[in-house]
Amino acid sequence: MSLGLALRRLAPQSLKHFLRQNTLPRRISRQLSPHLPTVVCVDVGASYYPHAKWLQFLNAPNTQWLAVEPNEANIGYVKSWIWPSQVSACTTGLSRDGGIQTLYVTNVDTGSSLLPPEITPSMQHRIIDLNYFFPVTERRIETLTLAQAIDGLSANAPVFVKLDTQGTELSILQGAQHLFDNHRIVGIEMESTMLAQPLMKNSGKFWQASEYLEEQGFELLHIKPIAAVARSPKGRPHRNTFVNECDAVFALRRDVAAGLPVEFRTSLLAFYLTNLFYEEAMSFLEHDNNVAAFLGTQGCNVNALLAILRTAI
Repeated sequence: MSLGLALRRLAPQSLKHFLRQNTLPRRISRQLSPHLPTVVCVDVGASYYPHAKWLQFLNAPNTQWLAVEPNEANIGYVKSWIWPSQVSACTTGLSRDGGIQTLYVTNVDTGSSLLPPEITPSMQHRIIDLNYFFPVTERRIETLTLAQAIDGLSANAPVFVKLDTQGTELSILQGAQHLFDNHRIVGIEMESTMLAQPLMKNSGKFWQASEYLEEQGFELLHIKPIAAVARSPKGRPHRNTFVNECDAVFALRRDVAAGLPVEFRTSLLAFYLTNLFYEEAMSFLEHDNNVAAFLGTQGCNVNALLAILRTAI
């Protein structure tokens, strides 16, 4: 056991709680989250728990958080919601066009998708365990479009979307074109395949998502490539495996956001901070006087927030 791990285990719970509360994102959240405007956050594929990375919005009382997951058993956590944000659940799947669709339930249900698994000849030698996918059970389910899913939430608020739907992420976004046309969507975090021949048939690829979102006025802020698991656990540690998928973060470009109401620009600031883009956030506060003034009128100590951000740069 390493010395660091031993010390962490010996530390009292009160000290661990203090250290967790004083991480940089939590310090920022205490300054910012209570003063954010109304936003809609849609977590599509919300099994088991909300991602704490979205702390700035989860801690905001004006956030309307929608957990979308057709397997209702996997989102029981919404019944004991611990965050200040307002949570609701949607147990209907999302698709590009809505309506009745076939859900392909994989043997390990976290791999389930509206797309069937397809192991092409080029990929067969790379799959460690087919039992993850097979046997597959087909189930007919009702689906909604993204716009239909948020119907009933704030009709004018900025929207943020987190997508992990095993290949249908891009098609769900394409089905929300009028939300893009009206610049309702401000930030997106999505999983996307990097494979030439995806394991889920007809999956939207990363390059296609990038091309589509750039056409909507978005920029890629961050990409985290995720390599495939090595077939042999005894291999050397410094070796490569093929890139399987990625997590990507897209945000509305600043020049596009400049023409939107101050609430939208303020929410974009919070999205920068959610993804640890401290320089982008500080630049925003320093150059957009209306955002700083808006936060001030909501009770935020902008100078204290800026001071925290300067310690991070």
